[in-house]
Amino acid sequence: MPDESLHQPHDKLFKAGFSDPVNAAGFLREEIPASIAGRIDWGQLRLEPGSFVDSHYRHTESDLLFSAPFGGAECLIYGPHDPTPA
Repeated sequence: MPDESLHQPHDKLFKAGFSDPVNAAGFLREEIPASIAGRIDWGQLRLEPGSFVDSHYRHTESDLLFSAPFGGAECLIYGPHDPTPA
């Protein structure tokens, strides 16, 4: 993880924990509906560069982007994000 300045003190801990695909997979499996989660190849989950947080909210939310095979195609999974209000 780059040594970047983050606006919220908990962001570094959040990103450090969930940047590990094994940790993220454990969380996301529980958050994604079972009918979808069952089709994702969690063993091939990869952290990808990128962000989907609107620049207006960048100071209050973190996000991580992952990819994994899903039913024969590659899919992008956005999450988890930090719901802590500013």
